[in-house]
Amino acid sequence: MAVLDATPDKLDMLIAAQGHHGGPDWLEALRARGRDGFRALGLPTPRAEDWRNLRLNALYGQSFTAGEGAVPMLTWAHLMPIVPKGIDCDRITMVNGRFSADLSAVGDLPEGVRVSGLADAIAGDAGRIEPVLGRIARGEADGFAALNQAALADGAAVIVPRGVDLSRPVHLLHHALSPRTPVVAQPRIVIDLAENARATVIEHWRGLAGETAFVNAVIEIRLARGARLNLIRLQTSGEAAFHIDRLAALVADDATLNVIQIDLGARLSRHGVDVMLDGRGATATLDGLFAIGAEQQTDTRSNVEHRHRDGRLSQTWKGVAGGRARGIFCGRVHVLPGAVGTDASMSSRNLLASRTAEILPKPELEIHADEVKCAHGATVGAISEQELFYLQSRGLDAAEGRRILTRAFAEEIVDRLPFEDFRAQVSGWVDRHMAQTVLTDAVVKEATAS
Repeated sequence: MAVLDATPDKLDMLIAAQGHHGGPDWLEALRARGRDGFRALGLPTPRAEDWRNLRLNALYGQSFTAGEGAVPMLTWAHLMPIVPKGIDCDRITMVNGRFSADLSAVGDLPEGVRVSGLADAIAGDAGRIEPVLGRIARGEADGFAALNQAALADGAAVIVPRGVDLSRPVHLLHHALSPRTPVVAQPRIVIDLAENARATVIEHWRGLAGETAFVNAVIEIRLARGARLNLIRLQTSGEAAFHIDRLAALVADDATLNVIQIDLGARLSRHGVDVMLDGRGATATLDGLFAIGAEQQTDTRSNVEHRHRDGRLSQTWKGVAGGRARGIFCGRVHVLPGAVGTDASMSSRNLLASRTAEILPKPELEIHADEVKCAHGATVGAISEQELFYLQSRGLDAAEGRRILTRAFAEEIVDRLPFEDFRAQVSGWVDRHMAQTVLTDAVVKEATAS
């Protein structure tokens, strides 16, 4: 067991909890840089500006161990309810950070395509992994990223060569399982699309109710000229779980990154999204929804750098909070010198479902170039009494009216998901989470009484 706290002196125990790794010299050097970075940084505290609104004391002080022995306890029967409906997918399943061959299913792939566990990719295809791994998401970014790099062992890899359009989406499923003792999992995901390649990836983080697990993940994405990646991110961990991840993407000339993120689970979740538009005409669309209740906390920090001319960004983030939940969104757009022709828009719209919930939006623009078009906006409010009155005039009571209006507010992001059956499936998850956690009878009655 290793105790997680905000100081670096527990590093050796945390690494030991992940087991022995081994591997080529370049990988050991990468881990060593992660260890050095963690010892220099430690884990963040509320004194750090980017972390001051997130109450990390809920995580620190917890004791965690590796959970590799839990893998055989999972079967296909456990996973079937969350397999994307109506989609023929290639599936990579990770359990507590480790690739599970028995729970994965990869069909025939076009020549040169790799969809596999990360450890297998390093062992069998290191020449295609080494140029990406640890180069897009660097361990010195923060203590959690450094800890992931220090413990780097396994995860998933999706590599698509030049000009290949993957006809089947790739489903990356990570299941945290801690039936006896709290576990720590630190997977690393690498997605690399060569020139004019196309892919859709569904990334799903999941855990069971009542089980305490800490997932500390890093996702690295490299898109070459003209590549296009559609990335769907779902986080439905159990209510006792902790989830922290960092996504770093490098987008080249005329390449496109489309992200839809839906955040429902975990006691505490934190998402760092760093997108570098590193070529002329690079484009990113970032859409997200969080729906939280009870004592949940979620924090998304988005940073988009426009490094070259004619970059495009469209970002819409929506949040719903009930109970005593706290939601945080900080979106930053940074236009570097010479990035003329940038067109960036960012919106954060949020709905409070109770008087004790909090949502803290913070959009930022930093512009160092002329001839750009940049805009941002943020709102936090309650249900419109005028809209509620309209529904009541049609025969609905106030509680049901609030549920309908809140669900309609969230549906805008869900409706952007591709694949009709899958969209309906995710919509059902959002509905259940809203009813069970965000809009419980007590919350609705309290809001109605106000």
